[in-house]
Amino acid sequence: MKNKFLSFLAGALSVLMLVALPISALASDGALSIKAYPINVLVNGQIFEPKDANGNDVLVFTYNGTTYAPLRALAEAYDLEVGYDAKSNTATVTNPAKVSGTPAAANSFASSWTVKEKPVTNYGSEKIYTAVYSGSLSMSEFKTWWKSLSEDEIAREAEKLAAEAQSLNPGYTVTMYFSFGSYNLGTAFAYGDYEFSNFAPASVWIK
Repeated sequence: MKNKFLSFLAGALSVLMLVALPISALASDGALSIKAYPINVLVNGQIFEPKDANGNDVLVFTYNGTTYAPLRALAEAYDLEVGYDAKSNTATVTNPAKVSGTPAAANSFASSWTVKEKPVTNYGSEKIYTAVYSGSLSMSEFKTWWKSLSEDEIAREAEKLAAEAQSLNPGYTVTMYFSFGSYNLGTAFAYGDYEFSNFAPASVWIK
């Protein structure tokens, strides 16, 4: 989201109009009047024509060297969604694609991995498995997705995969190594009715 607005600042072309207009605005401590300069803005070559919730034109203007534009109209110009939490008096801006549209987020944790048993892994009563990320996210996208999960979520889902492998091998314990390509994420263990995991290695390269 931040990058979206940075790209707007870098790519938008503003045309200053010479006539200053008095504008009333609502400050935190009441109404105030300012002298502002309306401007036209081109977003990706198209004229930015913001509207309010009722479809009325909304002015874009500069004041003291800063450009002011309506949040909702500007966000929607970049396919972002705007919400409002009345209880906390907070506006929110989200990118639907990042929240629900990426392959890893749209599917379950389990479907994001290719799980295989390593050849010749019978070390006593232990079997070794690998779980390699097999989704379509780039490394940067994967890092974002991984960081969006809580430690409890990661542990619970990874341990579930290890437990499923262990259920297919009665009498054996299972060690399952998780990785993104050649990058180690951590390990999940399952034996009997007991599972645990350690994903501290992921924090070394996912920051």
